[in-house]
Amino acid sequence: MLTEGEKVQARHHLGYLNVAASQTFSLGVPAGVQTQFTIEGAFNRILPQAEPLFRRHLKILEALECQILDYAPNVAVESIDTIKIDPKAFKQTVEQYRYWGKSLSNLMGIVPNPFDQRFNDWNGMGGGGINVGMSG
Repeated sequence: MLTEGEKVQARHHLGYLNVAASQTFSLGVPAGVQTQFTIEGAFNRILPQAEPLFRRHLKILEALECQILDYAPNVAVESIDTIKIDPKAFKQTVEQYRYWGKSLSNLMGIVPNPFDQRFNDWNGMGGGGINVGMSG
């Protein structure tokens, strides 16, 4: 059985809310409710045999997020004396983080939150939205 802490981590890494109620409304409905139900339902459907894999994904995502934080001071630096910093390292780590987030999403049978502000193109959806047909 997943712990509440593990659920918090998964919500965070996949861009979902970790609040009791959203203050954002869309068409009169709390915005978080529109996508939040997918991850909440998935927590209850993860097979007990898949829980170790779920936890492995969380550990990898935590480690990559720490690396992203460690790289942050170096994003504007190319070299220090004879030490050369790879300017692609930060971006490559973010891409790995995205890969493992999508892998966790696959494990859970959901998509990362399309409204996640960190990755507006996380699902190729450009930050989410609603398609409405227009008649003229």
